[in-house]
Amino acid sequence: MEIEVQNLTFSYGKQPALREVSFSVQKGTLTAVLGANGAGKSTLFRCLLGFLTPQAGEIRLSGRPLSAYSRREAAGKIAYIPQSSEPIFNYTVIDTVLMGTTGTMNVLQRPGRRQQDIHRAGRAQALQRLGIEALAQRGIGTISGGERQLALIARALVQNAEILIMDEPTANLDYGNQQRVLAQIRALTARGYTVLLSTHNPEHALHYAHRVLALQGGHIAADGPTETALTPQLLQTLYGIQAILAEVPTDRGTVRSLIVTEDME
Repeated sequence: MEIEVQNLTFSYGKQPALREVSFSVQKGTLTAVLGANGAGKSTLFRCLLGFLTPQAGEIRLSGRPLSAYSRREAAGKIAYIPQSSEPIFNYTVIDTVLMGTTGTMNVLQRPGRRQQDIHRAGRAQALQRLGIEALAQRGIGTISGGERQLALIARALVQNAEILIMDEPTANLDYGNQQRVLAQIRALTARGYTVLLSTHNPEHALHYAHRVLALQGGHIAADGPTETALTPQLLQTLYGIQAILAEVPTDRGTVRSLIVTEDME
């Protein structure tokens, strides 16, 4: 499913957050949304999810205006995956994933036996796709942060949405779990999912994203393939730092890496 955004504008009172933002996202791609705090990333995601109504501009999903979708229809097209956090209730992983089916039901309706049967295969498949099927009966509060984040992604998958919006999915994860989660997210795009994720780490975009969408002050600072859009000049613009893109030889070929070159003291 494709996303088209045209001249999107949103303000909080007199404070503009998005200023005539236009871009498109193709099906089966991972787009990393970069920008400093307050650049407009969260506001953009809230508009894409229908939580905020823009003052101007339009969002289209596969050519159809987002405003033409009902809440239930939109839930079947686009899913939100928040940052992983400590859960209040220690539901099992499989029950947590089951909650992804509630977006297509009426308010206060609970998943009945028939609906659970219908989605059982989907839940098992979602867990298997993300490599966490062995955790199905574990409490969501007893597994690692990386495993919990994958469970939240699995919850979105059973929603059957083709577009996944992720708000800093690797926040608060250790280095190993960051790489595991990002690798699984990238793998989803090969299955046809369209992913937009925000990150404060440009290296994540460099190694995993097909495209980069960079925001600064509510405007688009860069939009294009990662190889051409993510430049030292962009990092200077977004974050006020000097860096270089280095090519590092490895036994698996040459990889690119960002190196900060200025003294940050």
